[in-house]
Amino acid sequence: MQDFLYTLVNSFDIGKDKVQIGLIQYSDHPRNEFFLNTYQRKEDILHKIQNLHYKGGGTKTGESLQFMLDTQFNEMAGSRRHEGVPQIAVVITDGQAQDNIREPAEAVKNAGITLYAVGIKDAAFTELQEIASDPDEMHVYSVVDFAALQGISQNIIQVLCTTAEEASGQISHVFQECRKATVADIVFLVDSSTSIGERNFTNVKNFLKVLVSNLEVGSDQVRIGLAQYSRKTVKEFLLNQYSLKSDILEHIQNLTFWRGSTYTGAALDFVRTEYFTKSAGSRTQENIPQVLILITDGRSKDDVKGPARKLKTRGISVYVVGIGIQDKTQVQEIASMPSDKFLFRIDSFDILQGLTTNFLQTVCFEVQSQIKASLRRYADVVFLVDSSDTMDSSTFEEVKTFIVQIVEQLDIGVDKYRIGFAQYSRDGQVEFLLKTYENKDDVLNHIQSSEQFLGGPLQTGSALRFLHNVYFTEEAGSRLNQGIPQYTVVVTSAKSEDGVQKAAQELKERDVNIITVGVLNSDRKELDSVATSPWVYQVHEDQSIGQFQKDIVDILDGPAQQEFYDVEIQDVKVPKVCSSASVADIAFLVDESSRVGEKNFQLTRAFLFRIINALDIGPNNVQVALVLYSDEPRLEFTLDTFEDKLKILNYVKKLPYRGGQPYTGVAIDFLSKEIFTKEAGSRRDQGVQQLAVVITDGYSLDKFIEPASRLRHSDVTLYAVGIQNISESYLLQQIATYPPRKHVTNMELFLQRADIEWKIKERLCNVIVEQAFVTPLRGRSLKEGCEQTEEADIYFLIDGSGSIFPENFDAMKTFMNEMVDMFQIGANRVRFGVVQYESSPKMEFTIDRYKTKADLKKAIQAIKQLGGGTETGKALKYMNSKFKQAARGNVPKYLILITDGESEDDVTRPAAELRKEGIMIYAIGVRSASKEQLEQITGDKNQTFLVNEFDSLKRIRLDVVREICTSRVCKNLKADIIFLIDTSETMSEEQFNITMDFIQAIINKSDIGADKVQVGLLQYSTRPKLEFPLNMHMTKDDLRDALSKVKRIKEGTKTGIALQTASDYFDRSKGGRPDVKQHLIVVTDGESDDAVEEPARQLREKGIIIHAVGVVRAVYSELKEIAGTPDRVYIEDSFESLPYLEKTIFFYICNPDTRCQRPEVADIIFLVHGSRDTQFQGIQQLMEAVVNNSVVGKDYVQFGAVAYSTSSVEEFSLNKFSTKAQVRKAVYEVTPLKGQAFTAKALNVAREKFGASSRNISQFLILITDAPAADRPDLPAAVKALEEKRIKIVAVGTEAADAEELRDMVGDKGWWFFAPSYNILENLRQNITHILCDKSNPACEKQQEDLVFLVDGSGSITESNFIMMKTFMKNIVDSFIIAQDKIRIGVVQFSKNPQKEFYLNEFYSGTDIKLKIESMVQLNSTTFTGEALRFVKSIFKPANGGRKNQEVSQSLIVMTDGKSRDSVNEAAIALRNYGIRIFTVGIGKNIAESLELDQIAGRSDRVFRVNNFNELKTIEKRIIKEICEPGVEPQDCDIDISVAVDSSRRASTMRLKQTMQTQLLRLVPAMASMINISCPVQPPMKIKFRFQVFAGNGLSLFDSDFEMFDEEIIQKFLDVQTTMNTYLNRSFIEAFWDRSFSEASTKVKVLTIFTDGPDDSLQNLKAAANSLRKKGLDALLMIGLENVENYKELQETEFGRGFGYQEPLNIGNLLLPSTLWRQLSANAARFAANALGMMDGEVVLDLLELREGLASKDHLATLARKEEVVNVVHQVLKENEEKQVALANGGENGDDGLDGINGEEGRKGPRGRPSERGSSGLRGDNGYPGIDNDDIGPLGQSGRPGWRGEPGADGRPGGPGEQGANVRAVTILERKTEHVVYQEKMGDQVILVNLACKAHRVPQVNQVYQDYQEHKVYQASK
Repeated sequence: MQDFLYTLVNSFDIGKDKVQIGLIQYSDHPRNEFFLNTYQRKEDILHKIQNLHYKGGGTKTGESLQFMLDTQFNEMAGSRRHEGVPQIAVVITDGQAQDNIREPAEAVKNAGITLYAVGIKDAAFTELQEIASDPDEMHVYSVVDFAALQGISQNIIQVLCTTAEEASGQISHVFQECRKATVADIVFLVDSSTSIGERNFTNVKNFLKVLVSNLEVGSDQVRIGLAQYSRKTVKEFLLNQYSLKSDILEHIQNLTFWRGSTYTGAALDFVRTEYFTKSAGSRTQENIPQVLILITDGRSKDDVKGPARKLKTRGISVYVVGIGIQDKTQVQEIASMPSDKFLFRIDSFDILQGLTTNFLQTVCFEVQSQIKASLRRYADVVFLVDSSDTMDSSTFEEVKTFIVQIVEQLDIGVDKYRIGFAQYSRDGQVEFLLKTYENKDDVLNHIQSSEQFLGGPLQTGSALRFLHNVYFTEEAGSRLNQGIPQYTVVVTSAKSEDGVQKAAQELKERDVNIITVGVLNSDRKELDSVATSPWVYQVHEDQSIGQFQKDIVDILDGPAQQEFYDVEIQDVKVPKVCSSASVADIAFLVDESSRVGEKNFQLTRAFLFRIINALDIGPNNVQVALVLYSDEPRLEFTLDTFEDKLKILNYVKKLPYRGGQPYTGVAIDFLSKEIFTKEAGSRRDQGVQQLAVVITDGYSLDKFIEPASRLRHSDVTLYAVGIQNISESYLLQQIATYPPRKHVTNMELFLQRADIEWKIKERLCNVIVEQAFVTPLRGRSLKEGCEQTEEADIYFLIDGSGSIFPENFDAMKTFMNEMVDMFQIGANRVRFGVVQYESSPKMEFTIDRYKTKADLKKAIQAIKQLGGGTETGKALKYMNSKFKQAARGNVPKYLILITDGESEDDVTRPAAELRKEGIMIYAIGVRSASKEQLEQITGDKNQTFLVNEFDSLKRIRLDVVREICTSRVCKNLKADIIFLIDTSETMSEEQFNITMDFIQAIINKSDIGADKVQVGLLQYSTRPKLEFPLNMHMTKDDLRDALSKVKRIKEGTKTGIALQTASDYFDRSKGGRPDVKQHLIVVTDGESDDAVEEPARQLREKGIIIHAVGVVRAVYSELKEIAGTPDRVYIEDSFESLPYLEKTIFFYICNPDTRCQRPEVADIIFLVHGSRDTQFQGIQQLMEAVVNNSVVGKDYVQFGAVAYSTSSVEEFSLNKFSTKAQVRKAVYEVTPLKGQAFTAKALNVAREKFGASSRNISQFLILITDAPAADRPDLPAAVKALEEKRIKIVAVGTEAADAEELRDMVGDKGWWFFAPSYNILENLRQNITHILCDKSNPACEKQQEDLVFLVDGSGSITESNFIMMKTFMKNIVDSFIIAQDKIRIGVVQFSKNPQKEFYLNEFYSGTDIKLKIESMVQLNSTTFTGEALRFVKSIFKPANGGRKNQEVSQSLIVMTDGKSRDSVNEAAIALRNYGIRIFTVGIGKNIAESLELDQIAGRSDRVFRVNNFNELKTIEKRIIKEICEPGVEPQDCDIDISVAVDSSRRASTMRLKQTMQTQLLRLVPAMASMINISCPVQPPMKIKFRFQVFAGNGLSLFDSDFEMFDEEIIQKFLDVQTTMNTYLNRSFIEAFWDRSFSEASTKVKVLTIFTDGPDDSLQNLKAAANSLRKKGLDALLMIGLENVENYKELQETEFGRGFGYQEPLNIGNLLLPSTLWRQLSANAARFAANALGMMDGEVVLDLLELREGLASKDHLATLARKEEVVNVVHQVLKENEEKQVALANGGENGDDGLDGINGEEGRKGPRGRPSERGSSGLRGDNGYPGIDNDDIGPLGQSGRPGWRGEPGADGRPGGPGEQGANVRAVTILERKTEHVVYQEKMGDQVILVNLACKAHRVPQVNQVYQDYQEHKVYQASK
C-alpha cells in the first residue's frame, strides 16, 4: 500500500499552485494523516507516506467518505474548488463496508468530486461501483492482492492526469490569478486626448485586449463597460451591452482615437451617472464588486477631486494607470487608497504591455477579496415557544403557523440555515435540535405535527438558561464556534414568574441575538429587557401575530446578505470615553493564517470595522494602520494613508483573506520597523500615544516574545486579543503591555464579539485618556505623598548577570532614576545606594555618597553591567553590613531587589536576617524569576512584583513607590469613608461577594475608631438602602460582622438618587465629622437610569471627595461626572480586578489634599508667651506639630524660638539646628516667662533675629500667646516694621488672648487662629501648615534657568481672567531668585499674532519684571498657538538673553484657554529639539479635555489642566517643582543626509552612471555604518538617506524620502538622475531645504552634493548656503565628480566641516569614506554636546578634530586659552602622546578608517537576541555555552573590493616599501576595552602593533588595515 501511494505521489508535480495531496486512513473510524494544504513539497509527502503507522480495525467506508467530504474538501483544508481546480478522491479498500455507503458516496460526487475506487482481495465489486463516479470502466479498479497494486499504478496515474487536464482546460484561457475573480462590473475609462497620439493609442487598445482576454467574461460573471474621453466623454459600450468576450475584443479593436484636451473630472462624473447604474448593467445592489480603470497620460484641465470622491463614496474601486505623468498629486486624488495598490505609473506607452501581469494580479485579487467579503452568510435559529397555562391552545396554533411561515422563507440546509424548536413552561422541552433536520420539509413537518401542549407555570428565565445549556452548544448543532450568527425567537404570553434579565444577559454575552414576540398578556417591559434592542414585537388586541413574520425574516436574512455593509457610522454604539480620546496612533495587527479560517476572518473584519468606527479619525486626531499576517506581514495601510474614516471603513469592508502559516514574531517586528516610524506617519515625536492591537489565536511558528518586548520598549502600548483556538492566556500576556488584566482579552468563541468589541473600544479609548489625563495627576499626587517620607535609606540590589540584555539593564537604570525622582534627596532626607551583583556583589556607590538628586541620577546612569551568574543569597548577605555602615537611628530602611532569574544559592536565611534588622525588602522579578523564591525573600506577597519583561518595570514603578510611601502617608489617618455599592439585578452573587471583600480589604488597611477612621455602607438599586452609618461600628470585627449580613437588592440602577441620599450621612447629625476628610467610594457595574451630575456636584461642594469605581459596563463619562476629576475614576473589565484597586484608592484616601502640605524653604521663628507652666505643654505640642509638618534642614526650613513676657529671651536661633530631631528637642526645652505679655516689644526683638535674607526665602513669625498685649498701642508700628521687612505674621491665641487684637495684627488675610483651651491648640497645625506652605517657596536645586511665559491673550479670555493669569505669572516670578546670573524671565503674549513683551535679558529684578507683567495689555483676537510657538524660539537665542551655550537649561510655560486654529506640532517639536522643556497649562473645558496640550509639551507629565482661572493658584507650586527638577532632556542623535547630483552632461551618461553607482554603493554603506560615538543617549544613532532629482522647473522627478541604506533605492535614483541635466545654482541648493528638511526634522541635517562644477556665481551659491545654515542645516558637503571645475570655489560654500575645510572631497579619493565618516561624526558630536549643554559647539568640534590629530599648533594655543576646556585639551594631548609612544617605529597618524565589515570573531558574550548581532557582550550566566571563552576565532571574510580610483597627487616620500604583491597577514592577538594588539606579517618582517584606543574606535582600526589590503597601499611602518 505504501509503495503504491509512493509511486502515485512521486509522479505528480506537487506545489501550492499545482497538485495538492491529502491522505485519510480509516478502519473503525477515519483519521486525517495530512490535509491538502499541509505539505507543499513532494519530499515531505513521500517522507510522511514512508512513515505511516498501520491503523487496524473494521471497515467503516461510508463514515469515512462523509468524513473526507467534511474535513478535506473545504477551503480551510486547502481545497481550491472555488478556483475551478479539479477535485479528485481515490478510495482504496480491501473488504466490504460495515456501514451504509450509498448516501455518503452520492454526497461526495454531488459536491463535484471525481471518485475512483480501488478494490483489493475481498472488496465487493458492487460496492466499488456504488462508490465510484460513472462510467465504471474509467473509475473502478480491482486487484487480487496488495502486491498487484504496482501493476495498475501507471494506468491510474495516466487517468488521473487526463481527468485533471480536461477539467483545467476549460479555464486555461483565463489568467490564473483571475480564476477566483468570477464576478465583477468593470468599466474602462480611456484618455483619448491629443497628447497620446495614434501610435500610443494602439498600445492602449492592445493593453485593453490583453486585460479583457484574461477575465472570466459573461453576463453572470465579469461584465465590461468602456468609455473614451478628451474634452467630451464618449460612450463606447455599457456593462450590459456585451456578454461575449469576442464581441468586446472586436469593439476594442475598432475604437476611434478622438483627440482633444484632457477633462478627466467630467469623464469621472459621466461614468458614475451613465455606467454605474442599474439600467446600464451595474449590479451594485447585489454586492457585486464595482471597478473603474482609468488610463491617462496627462494632467486634467478640470477638477478631479470631487468627482473621484463621489465614485469612491459609492464603494467603487478606482484604479489609475498613469503613463509619463511626473506630478502624481492629481492621479493620487483620483485613485483609491492606498496608492501603492490602486495607482500604477509607468514612463511610456511602449512598456504598457509589461504592466499587464502585475495589474491583473492586483485587480483580480481585489475583486476576489470583495467577492469573499460579500458572500452570503446564514444563521442558526431556535424558536422558543411558551406553552404554559397562560397560553391558550388556539394562540399556540397561531404561533406554530407563524413559525412555519418564517421557516418557509429561509434556505434550510446543513451549510445554510439550521433550525431548532423548543417549548417551555416550568422547564424547557426539546422538540428538535439544530442538528436534527437537514432539509426544510422535515422541519416543517415536525412543527406542524407538534400537538403536545405542556401547561404549567411560566418561567421564561429558566427557559432561557435551558436554551443556553442545551441548544447553543456544538453538540446540539450550533455553529457558534464557526462564526455563524445565532438567533432565538422567544414567543411568550405573560410576565414570567422568575427573573429573566440575568439569563437573557448571559445569552447575549454569548452573542445570541434574542427576538421577543409577545402575545396575549405579555409584559412589554419584560420583552424589552430580554430582547436584543430593538427587536421587540408585541401583538395587541386588534392585531395578528402573522403581521410580524416579514420583520423577523428580514432580521434573520440580514446576516445572510452581509456582515456589516449596511452599518451606518452613526449607528455604531460608541463608548462615551472615546469622545475624549481624540489623538493617538493605533496599529492593528491581524492574524489571517489558515488556523483562523475564512469565516472567522470575516468576523474579525466586522470586528475591526466597528472598532475603527468608534474612533475619531483624522490627520490631527486618531490615525489607524492595518497589517495582516500569516507567512509574512502584509501592509494594508500605514498610519498616514487615510485622513477620512469613511475611506478606511470602505477599505476594511473589502479586506482579503489568504491563509497560510502564522509568524507572529516577524509581524510584530514589522510594526516596529515599518509602522511606528515617522516615515509611516507615526507622531511619536509629537507626544502622541502609540498603540498596537494584536489579534491572534496565540499560535506562532516563530518566537514573538523578543519582538513584542522591543516594541513595548519603544513606548508602544500593546494589546493582545486572543481568538478561538487560544489555549494559554500566558502567550498573550507575553505579547501585551503590563498589566495583563488591562491589555489582554481572550475570546472563548469568535462570536463573543458584542461584549469584546465594547471592551476593546473602551480599553483603547481609556488608555488614551488615562495616559493623558489620569496618569500625570496620580503620579504627581503620589510624588507629593512620597515627599512626606522625609527620611529613609534605600538600597537598590540589581541583578547584573549575563542573562540580561544591555537594553534591559538600561531599563533597570531608568527604573531606578524614576524611583529617585519620587523622593526628596539629601544627607538628612532620603538617601539611595546601589549594589550590583552576579556571582558576587559589587558596591556601585554607598548610600551616603550622593547628596543631590542630579548627582545621584548621573551616578546611576554611569553604572556598567557586570555579567556572570546569579547568586542572590550572597548579595543579600552582603547588604546587611552595608546598611549598618551608614545607619541613621530610627530611619526606615528599604531594599529593592531586581532580578531576572532564580538564584543559584539559598536566599531564605540571608533575607530573614535582613528583615530581622528591620529592613523592609521589595522584590521585583522579571522573566524567569521564581515567584516562590521572591516571596521567601520579602516575607510578604504584597511586597513581591512579577513581570514578564523589563519594559514593564516602568509600569510597576508607581506600585512599588506606593507600597514604600503608604505607611508614612497613612500615619495618623483620620477620615470618614462611606461605600455606595450598586447591587442591581445585573450583579451576580459571586460579584457581590467580591465587592464585599473589596470593602473589607480597605477596612483592614484602616485604623478604625471614633477619632480615627469611620466607615459607613449604603447599597442601592432602584432605591438606596442604609446598611450602617459612619458612627455605628468602631472596630474591625464589628464591621466584618455587619458586612457578612448585607443582602443585595437586585433591582434597577438609579445612581443619582443614591448619591443624593448618601450626602446626608456625612452630616454630623448622622455620624459624620465635617472637620475631617470625607470620602465616598461608589462602585457600579452599569449606566445609571437617572442623572448623576448634579447630585455628585453637590456632594463635592460639601467637601466630600468621591472615588468612582466602574466595572463591566460602567460608563466612563458618567463616572467622571460623579468623581469630578479623571484621576478619581477607576475602570475595570470585571469584578475580579477590584482587588487591584485597593491600594491605589487607599493611598489617595490618605493623601487627598491638593493643597500645599509642607513648607520646604523658609525661616520661621516662634514667638511664645505662656503664663501657665502647667498648660505650656499645649503650646509646645503645637510648635512640635508645625516642625513635624515642615522639611527641616540648613537649606530648607530653619526654626528659631523667642519666649517673652515683660522681656524677651532667644531660646534658639534660626541657624542653630539642622535636623528635625534637634529642633523638637529644643522646643521642649523652651521655658515660659512669667509676667505680662509685652507683645509689641517682643515683635521688635523677634524681627531683629531674622537678620537680612540674601536669598529669596520666605520669613514667618508665629506668635502664640495666651494673654492680651500689655503694650497694645505699640502693636501697629511693630507689625508695620515686620511687613516692611516682608516678614509674615501668623497669630495664634488661646485662653485669655484677645481675638480682636490677633485679627488686627494680621489684617484681612485671615492668618489668625483662636483655640479656647491649650489642649486643642495642636488641632490648628494643619491650618498653620497650609499658610506656611502656600506662602513659602518650594525647594529648588536649580540656581539658573531661562524661563519664558507664552501667554494666550485671545478674546475668549475675560479681563478679570487675564488679570488672574498675570497674577499667576507674578507668583511664579516671586518663587525664584531673579538675577542676571540666576533666573531670567521672558514673556510673549499671543493671539492671532505673537507679541514680545520682554526678552530674557531686559530685566534682572523680580520687581521690574512684575511691573512689566502688570502693565501688559491684552491682545483680544483669535488663537494661533502654532505661530506663537514658532515665534517664541527667538526669545531663547543668545542675542535675546538665552544661555543655552552656558549650560543653562531653558523652559517654556504655555498658557491657553482654547484650541489653536493652526497646527502646533512642527513648531513644538522644533522647540523641544532645541532643548527647551515645554510645560502647558490648559484652562477651562475647551482645552482641558483636548490632547493638544500633550502634543505641545511632548510629555503628558508636563501638562497641567485646571477647570477655571481661579484654580491656577493650585498648580503654582507644582509647576515650580517641575522647573526645579534636575535632569537631562532626552536627545536623539539621528542624522538625515540628503543626497543630490549636479551633472550638466560634462561626462557621458553611461560613464556618470557607472561612476556614481560604484561610488554611492561604496560611500553610503560606509556612512550608514557610523557607530554611535557621539550620541550620549538612547536610542542609538540612525542615519537615513534621501535621494532626490528635480527638473529645471523645480518639479520633483524622484524622491525616496528618508530611508535606511537600500541598494535598490540608489539604483532607481540613478536611473532617473542620469537621464537629466541638473545645474548647481542657487535655486537647486535651496530646493533641498524646502523639499528635504523641516525645522522639526531629525537633529543633524546634512546636504551632500556630488557636482561637476558650479553653474552659478560664487556669490549666489554662498548666499544659498548661508540661507540653509540659518534655517537649520548643519552641514553642506560638496563632493567633486571626475574633472570637476572650480572645486576650490565650491569649497567656500561648504560649512559644518570643522578643520576639514581644506581637505578636498573628491570622488576619486580612496580615503573619501573615512573623511566623510569623520565629518558626520563631527556634526553629531557638536549637536550632542550642544543638546546636553556641555560646552560651545565649535569647541566640541575642535576637540574632536584635536583627538583626530588634525588641529594645528596655533589652534591648540587658541583652545588652551579657553578656560572651560583647558583640562580637556591637556587630557587629549596626553592621549595623543600615549598613542604615539605605543605606535611601532613612530610615524604620522593616518585617517581613521571605516567600520569593519567582516572582522575577527571576538570572544563570546552573553546569550544574544536571536538573529541580531550586538556589541561585545558581558560574561553570561554559569551553565550557558560560551562563557569565559577567550579562544581566538577564525579570520573573517574580506570585504567587497572597492572601486579603483584615479591616481592622486604625489604625497611625501615614504619609507622603504615591500617588493612584490605580498598581502599583509594581520592577526588580532589581544583585544580589550582600551587597546588592540595586532601581529602583522609582511614578507620576512613581523610587526607587533599595540594601539591604545577607545572601544568604539576598534572597528575603524580594523577597517584601516582592510583598506590597505584591498587597495594594495603599503607602508614600511606605523
